[in-house]
Amino acid sequence: MSRCNLQLNQHLRQTMEIRCKQMDPRILSWGLASPALRALLSLNINTVEDLLQYSPTAVAAAHGMGDTGLQRIKEGLQQLGLDWG
Repeated sequence: MSRCNLQLNQHLRQTMEIRCKQMDPRILSWGLASPALRALLSLNINTVEDLLQYSPTAVAAAHGMGDTGLQRIKEGLQQLGLDWG
């Protein structure tokens, strides 16, 4: 049984790595921790434009998104001259 879980975890890890490589470089430049990146991916946020479709409250509610991640997102958007929320 644990072998099956290991394969699933390996598959999920590989999938997340692929999706992370496809993420907007502007988002990746913000230095978000892995849980925050996974939170964005869980909402199908791959670009800054995708992100702007969500409210800060909705992103904050995603599993893995913490205060530091939200702060880095807000700062990153400000550097791009964008207002979030």
